[in-house]
Amino acid sequence: MARGRALPLTVLLLMAGSAMYSMTAPAFLTPSGMGRREALQMVGSAMAVTLGVQSALADAQGEPTVAFVKNLPRVMKLQDAVDKGDLKAVLRGEKDFKRLNTYWRNDPQAFKYMRDLSEELLDAAYEGKTDEVKKLYAKYVSKKEIVTMNSLPPPPAGKAVTLGSYAANKYQDDPAKSAKLPFFGGQQFDGDYSK
Repeated sequence: MARGRALPLTVLLLMAGSAMYSMTAPAFLTPSGMGRREALQMVGSAMAVTLGVQSALADAQGEPTVAFVKNLPRVMKLQDAVDKGDLKAVLRGEKDFKRLNTYWRNDPQAFKYMRDLSEELLDAAYEGKTDEVKKLYAKYVSKKEIVTMNSLPPPPAGKAVTLGSYAANKYQDDPAKSAKLPFFGGQQFDGDYSK
């Protein structure tokens, strides 16, 4: 999503740093002048800050949520394979576990915990330890975020609702109709999806 912009940004930063270096009067430099090493360190730190902004932008665009929404159903479908002891099916879901783990990448402790747990689960499946796989899978899907997602109410019948569209307002251009919606007009939802 926010990838592929590193090279133009780097070139722009280098050009700006070069221009500032050449325009800076000797009075503002250290007595011996700025060496190449100091200039490169300054440019390197500016690039690190700029590239950090891109990853924050990617997170703001919903990449963790997309990883969760796409891969959680695949991991949950493995419940039948785990119950039956079909360890080959569990091993085929390795990519799904790894992709789902990226949801927690901004929380290093949670990411390490989930990554290690999924690796243990896959190692146990590779070694043929069915009981261990069942125990580790149950531990994996008991993570708070997974339990919360699985306990959401079903979407309204006949409508395509995704995690990203729960707060969407189809009447955003009509304030009168928007006010009648339960989540904009202050009304409480009564639990009836047929309306």
